[in-house]
Amino acid sequence: MNESAPSEQATLTLFQQVFPDLSPNDIRALYQAARRQEFARGVDICVEGDVGTSLYIVASGDVDIIVHAADEQEILVDTIGSGTYFGEMAFLGETTRMATIRTRTLCTTWEVDQDDFLAIARTNPSLLRTLLRQIIGHIRRTDRAVINELNDKNDALQQINRDLETQEQLRTQFIATLSHELRTPLTSIQGYMGLINQGAMQGSALEAALQSITRNVRKLVSHTNDMLILYEMHPQVLEFEYLNLPDVLVAALNVVQENLEEKPPAVRFDIAPDLPEIRADERGLMLAVRALLDNAFKFNADNQPVTIRVSRHSDTDVKIAITDRGIGIPTEKQEAIFEPFLRLETEGSAQLFPGLGIGLTIAKFMVDRHHGRLSLNSTPGQGSTFTMTLPISH
Repeated sequence: MNESAPSEQATLTLFQQVFPDLSPNDIRALYQAARRQEFARGVDICVEGDVGTSLYIVASGDVDIIVHAADEQEILVDTIGSGTYFGEMAFLGETTRMATIRTRTLCTTWEVDQDDFLAIARTNPSLLRTLLRQIIGHIRRTDRAVINELNDKNDALQQINRDLETQEQLRTQFIATLSHELRTPLTSIQGYMGLINQGAMQGSALEAALQSITRNVRKLVSHTNDMLILYEMHPQVLEFEYLNLPDVLVAALNVVQENLEEKPPAVRFDIAPDLPEIRADERGLMLAVRALLDNAFKFNADNQPVTIRVSRHSDTDVKIAITDRGIGIPTEKQEAIFEPFLRLETEGSAQLFPGLGIGLTIAKFMVDRHHGRLSLNSTPGQGSTFTMTLPISH
């Protein structure tokens, strides 16, 4: 290939576009650890299942991201070009490639080997911390692309045999969603632990790594608990007792906020002064409130305030209304929103949301077990209000 080498400044500009969160000094350090490579069309730069030790930055050309189904059928997940990167899993500890990367056209890349990178990172912990944070976010977006691709293929199969495919779609969608929702926190934990064991994390970087590990462990425990509740659909016998409703709401809010990686939106309470204690199962009520709060925070892209209103609906009932100013729910999906594994994301969506798609299912299940009602009022683009109407005693 006769393509002339780009200038140093052009490459530094490319690296800054790819990693906008890094400082100019960090960009230069990354550039100094990189090695330029050229690949012909149709070359597999990375192969799914192989051990990888390098990250690649695409300088020119296009590459295909390919995963393999159980029958070895190739699934084209995405095509990426200049200003993107792949192979990021290599920087998160010993792991294998999660996809095959094949050149669609003539390509030029910059390769950064893990050992070369770590040699620089040991003297510059801010580079390590910032780059890892961006790479983990990139993994989540890639996982979402895989989930959407699998869901699209399931939809196509459903048109062929709707009755049989309905159950198969739910099974496949659940497995795909679960595997990718678990992979991100597990990968983060594995990556940070690997770097800690190598002595690459010190001081404030080590503290930040341990905090991230703690958050991701909590996330895994939460996903596991959700799956167990959904699977059983009749957990342990409810233990009804009289509860102070504001205390339950505050406790649920604290748990949800502790598990958030980003700063949570402001929460406003509007609690009626004449509110009585209600007879309920504390664990079940906490699960329902946590699911609704988690939903309000998750689909609140602009971090707008969330309002919790509690009022006495009648002599026998109280109402808990949780309102967000998020993306809202399309009218055609509002009847099915409480079904398991339903996701609001669509192909080409600019917003990506984590979760297994079972939080609202659990909330409705728990409210039903309390002989209550869970209703929804939502306008796309303006937000949603989920209202639990619960008996004071029963």
